[in-house]
Amino acid sequence: MGVKFATGYPSMKFTHSPLSAYSFLTYLVLTLVLPIFAIAPLFYPGDIQTHAGLIPVWNVADLRANLTHWGWLPHLAMTFDPLRSDGLLPYYLAALLPLAPASAVKAVVGLSWLLGGLGMFLWLQSWLGRPGALIAALVYIYLPYQIVTVYVRGAWGESLFLGLLPWAILAATYLVTSPRLRLLPLVGLFWLALGLSQLGLTGWALLFLGLLLAVVHPRQALLPLAGALLGSGSAAALTLFRAPNTSSPIDFTAHLLYPSQLFSAYWGFGVSRPGWNDGLSLQLGLAALGLSLMTIVLWQRSQTVDHTDRRLLFFSAAAVGLVGLQVGLAALLWNLPGLGSALSAMLTYPWQLLGLTGLALAVLAGAALWLDEQLTTLPLFAALVLMVLLSSFQYLLPQFSQGQDYYVGPQAVLGQQQLAVLTHDFSVVTSGHTAGLAVGDTAIPLTVAGSLRPDDTLQLNIVWQPLRPFVDNLKVFVHLVDSNSNILAQFDGQPQGGQLPT
Repeated sequence: MGVKFATGYPSMKFTHSPLSAYSFLTYLVLTLVLPIFAIAPLFYPGDIQTHAGLIPVWNVADLRANLTHWGWLPHLAMTFDPLRSDGLLPYYLAALLPLAPASAVKAVVGLSWLLGGLGMFLWLQSWLGRPGALIAALVYIYLPYQIVTVYVRGAWGESLFLGLLPWAILAATYLVTSPRLRLLPLVGLFWLALGLSQLGLTGWALLFLGLLLAVVHPRQALLPLAGALLGSGSAAALTLFRAPNTSSPIDFTAHLLYPSQLFSAYWGFGVSRPGWNDGLSLQLGLAALGLSLMTIVLWQRSQTVDHTDRRLLFFSAAAVGLVGLQVGLAALLWNLPGLGSALSAMLTYPWQLLGLTGLALAVLAGAALWLDEQLTTLPLFAALVLMVLLSSFQYLLPQFSQGQDYYVGPQAVLGQQQLAVLTHDFSVVTSGHTAGLAVGDTAIPLTVAGSLRPDDTLQLNIVWQPLRPFVDNLKVFVHLVDSNSNILAQFDGQPQGGQLPT
């Protein structure tokens, strides 16, 4: 028994190459196996150091203890923003998994990555053919922005959004060829899950879908759009009912990109900052951009494909338009009263549109094999797969931390959600000339050193996690008090003697 996935995109009739003749199951297995290099770091020992740090882990543990509390929101070391924060769905998925919180978070992220590739393949294989759909799926999986989202930012709600996005589009476009009302709730469920992953980006995905249907399927657009509105509207109601929308502390237009950033191979682990010298890599990706340009050339030279093909026109225009919204000239649009503020309210940074941009480029990349069947022969196809994998392989080296577990929760959150204290302890600095110690000053835990004596140097050791970028250098105030709150000693200054100011 065979399974056919219809998407509303009529297939072009080409002579089948040997690779096109391989079974659906073969390509399905390849779609699930080839992402192994992307998800492999999730299985490495230790914790991946991201901008989110341990915040997802703490809140998953808290949710498990409060699963019966209907109004639960992520609140440990963060302020939940219904439009811009990671949605509720990844937290609930992780909380229900029979794994430790840290492992459950990694499992949700890995599943999201696999879902994204599989969804791309199922969505596009009836149009681009199986080889083209597989290339599109791999380009989407190995987008540099996907890697940044997971291994640098730790935005796991956005990662789940990117994983569910192809499925949501597939479900909606399925109603183009199978316009049955009984399928409407199913489409709504996909868009509900998408909205509960990252609500603000779902608003942009809804605009993307609306334009796609208006351009490619104008006469069949009503029912698919109704299903998407049903699901995303339900997600908005469920989320906004629990928490009011808040204003973003980020200067939105200050983070518009320089064109060079979109093509730079730079890779970093810092936070995003205004200007060309951003701490993040915000590139489009070599494979996505290169194969998309190849598609444009093949399309214009093709004798069998209409040069006004609506599908190729839409994804080309979408990629260019989304890029245009992320560069400096777009400040005029973002600053428009009403429309500009409404669109920017769904995002924290303008470069978050790189996810939708990458999806459009991935579709164009796969279309190269639809336009030129020679690319589906084994040597060329294998070379394309290898090129996609190698183009991002160097970026799959996240930073890790080893050592103690800090999974219980922060000991304290200081400032306005600026810094979380993970753990602290005291030690006594003593001379290394003491028997059994190395030469030089040595720190001995206070519990081992015993009672303090006059002239002892008490050292405070703190492990902390920044929750947002600091505008100024960090300064620490420490007061040692007795049982009557009298100050015995104090320190006011930068940690580590100012050697590593923030």
